[in-house]
Parts: sequence; C-alpha cells; structure tokens
Amino acid sequence: MAEKIPQNIDKEDKLVGPLTLKQFLYILGAAAVIFVAYQGYIIGYLFDYEFFIVSIIAALIAVAFAFLKINGRPFIVFVLNLIEFWFSNKKITWQKDEKIDLPKEETLVTDARNTIETKTPQDTNEDSPKKSELEKLAHVLDSGGKIKTGNDLGESHSIHTIPQSSTASSDIIEDQLGVEDIFEETDI
Repeated sequence: MAEKIPQNIDKEDKLVGPLTLKQFLYILGAAAVIFVAYQGYIIGYLFDYEFFIVSIIAALIAVAFAFLKINGRPFIVFVLNLIEFWFSNKKITWQKDEKIDLPKEETLVTDARNTIETKTPQDTNEDSPKKSELEKLAHVLDSGGKIKTGNDLGESHSIHTIPQSSTASSDIIEDQLGVEDIFEETDI
C-alpha cells in the first residue's frame, strides 16, 4: 500500500473556520478591547471620537498581527525584531589587542647547492594555499615513492611500496600500507 507523503507541513492547522488558532486569538483580543471601550462609551467614560479611535487602532493591530506578513515572516516577528533593534547596543568599539605575533623562520633546503636558507612567511608566496592531503599523495606517487625528508640534506626517504608482480603472495598483501601509513612514514 502506498504511503501518503505530507504536503505543506509548515502551514498551521485551521482550527476556527478559515482562521488558525493564533489568528483567532488576535481577533478575539481586539474584540475584547473594543467591547471594553464600548462599555466605557455606554457608561460615559469615553466620548464618541475616543471610542472610534480605540476601536480602529485595536482592529488594525489585530488584523496586522493575524494576517500581515513582512518578507514572508509574521508581523509579530517583525515587531519583536524592531523592539530588539531599538534596545540593542549599536555602538561597536574596537579594542586593540596587545599581543603581536612575530613571523617564525622556516628552513628551506635547496636542491642544487645542498645549503639551508631561512625565509620568513613574508618571503613565501602567500597566494598559494597549503597542500592538501591529496596533493601530497600525488607528489609521493609522482616521485616514485622517494621524497626529501628535510632531516638530512642529501638523503631521500624511500616509501615502502609493493613490487609489481602478476601474482600477489600473502606476505605482500599483509605488508600493504594505506594512505595514512604512507604519510606517517614520510613526514609530510
């Protein structure tokens, strides 16, 4: 049996006729305010124009809260954000940090002369991002498993590779290294 997929799950249920519970409560609240104002008008506490002003303001506010949406959001959210904006601190002050990080020197090995040069990070090309793990692995594979370790100037470090043969013995299969093992062995 096919299951029915729920549609429009972000809509509220219509509980009172065409109104949701929130809309009904907003309209009911405005009706209560208008009723109280009418009772004040009947008793003589309010004049005609005062009753009409209170009634119109209560009705407009109730309709705005019940039906008005600004940028696809309910009017109550707009009002709460407006109040938060009014009472939030709008002055941002910058405080200078007293710590100054000095650049660290890096030692670089030149291939031609086998000498050590020191460079600061400003001397290096800052546009080139750090090598990703995939680029490091590609370099290891392109160099045939030999890379400069940086520990000794003229020596290179050989990575344990599996000799190519048509049939793999059980010894070779057990000695296979994963990508993580290659990076641990090469000090990349």
